[in-house]
Amino acid sequence: MASLDQLAPRERAMAIGLGVVFALIVVFLVPVRVSAYLADRQQHNEDLRQAIIDVNRARARIAARRAALGDVAARYANKTPPLGVLVDNAAKSSGLEVAMQTDVPPVPRGKLYTERATKLSVQKTGLKALTKFMETIEQSGHPVAITQFDMSKRIEPDAYTVSMTITAWDRSEAPAPAASAPGGGK
Repeated sequence: MASLDQLAPRERAMAIGLGVVFALIVVFLVPVRVSAYLADRQQHNEDLRQAIIDVNRARARIAARRAALGDVAARYANKTPPLGVLVDNAAKSSGLEVAMQTDVPPVPRGKLYTERATKLSVQKTGLKALTKFMETIEQSGHPVAITQFDMSKRIEPDAYTVSMTITAWDRSEAPAPAASAPGGGK
């Protein structure tokens, strides 16, 4: 306070006014900022809480989905027969006549999988027979899919020319880890 007494009355009034303004800022602005910060944190916590609730609700759906798909090894345990046999059986059961069928050489896909494919064409078929054939292939219980499909309408009613590629994936057993040589080097 001694330094305040040394100031002129005008300067003293200005210093006191500045002190009052600073005190008002501290008294009012700081709590407002703290309140805004806390409200923001509270909203953030509510968002996190809602996300946790959503995840917990989705666990049952995810478990059901995983159970429906089964694990990967179980899906590939039922090895796909030669695609020619699979296509012929499906064609006979659906009343479809395959005009041409060509096997594509197997292609390795990663370390564990091999992709086999067969291209086939059907010159004249109806939609019912074609649909039944495609359902039979897809529901065969093997890792098989129709990966390419081209269909064109013929002049006759309910007659189509179809070209498609049917692909199967096989899983080979995981290679055994290489054993280290005795007296192993650095």
